[in-house]
Amino acid sequence: MSAARGRPAVNWRGLLVLVGLAAAWELLPRAGWVDAVLLPPFSRVASRLLALLFAGPLWAHIGASVGRVLLGYGLALAVALPLGFYLGLRERAEEWLGPLTQLLRPLAPPAWIPLAILWFGIGNAPAVFIIFVGTVLTILLGTIAAVRGVDRRLVQGALTLGATRTQAAFQVVLPAALPELLTMLRLGLGLAWMCVVAAEMVAVSRGLGFLILDARNSFNTTTVLAGMIAIGVLGLLMDGGLRQLQRRLLRWQTGSKGYGILGDTRAEQGLSELR
Repeated sequence: MSAARGRPAVNWRGLLVLVGLAAAWELLPRAGWVDAVLLPPFSRVASRLLALLFAGPLWAHIGASVGRVLLGYGLALAVALPLGFYLGLRERAEEWLGPLTQLLRPLAPPAWIPLAILWFGIGNAPAVFIIFVGTVLTILLGTIAAVRGVDRRLVQGALTLGATRTQAAFQVVLPAALPELLTMLRLGLGLAWMCVVAAEMVAVSRGLGFLILDARNSFNTTTVLAGMIAIGVLGLLMDGGLRQLQRRLLRWQTGSKGYGILGDTRAEQGLSELR
C-alpha cells in the first residue's frame, strides 16, 4: 500500500481536537467558569458568523481582506524570492544587505502604520504595504537559508559533469531547496494573515480586520470572535491549497513514507512482511 493510500482522506485526529476545543468553549461560559460577556459560548459565536454570512456584509469584508493579503503577499514573493535566491548563492553580496535586514526585522508591522499613512494616504495602498513589510523579510531570510542549506557536493558534482553555473543554480540548487522554500511560503502566508488586522487599522472601511476593530470599539465580543474565526478558516483553506501544491511538486520525496521522522513501527513491520 502506498503512503498516499495509507493516509486517511480526512484528518480525523485534527477534527477531534477542534471538536473538543469547541465543546470546552461552549461549556466554560455556560457553566459560569468564564464571563460569557468576555467569552460568549461557541454556539452563539457560530450563530453570529452564519448570520453575517447569510446577511451579506461578511462577504465584502472577506473579499477585501483576501485581496489585500494576496496583493501584499504576492509583492513580497516577487521581491524576496529572486533576491533571496541570489543572495543565497552569493555570500559576499548577502554580507552587504545582512545588517540592513537584521536592523529592519525587529520592527513589527504596526510600527510602519504612521509612515504608511504619510506615504500612501488612506485606502488599500497603506494596508497592502503593511502586509508587504510584515512578510518580505521573513520570506527573504527563509529563501537565503533554504539555498544555503543545499548540499554543496550536489553543486560540485553538477559542475564536474559539465554544467554551467546557471544550470547548476536552476537545475540543482532550486530543486534541492524547493522543500524548504515551499514550507517557508506556507509560513509566510500565515504571517500575511496575521498582519491583516494591523494592516486594516489604516483608514479602511472594509475588511475582516476592520470588522474586528469596529466590533471591539462597540464591545461586541461575539462579532470579534466571529471575525477571528473567519480569518482562521480562510488561512486554513489557503494553507491547504499550498499543501496540495507542495505534495504535487514534491512527489519525488519518498523518505518519510507518511510515517513521520521516527516512523511507525507497526507500518514498517507490515512493509517488511510484504517484502
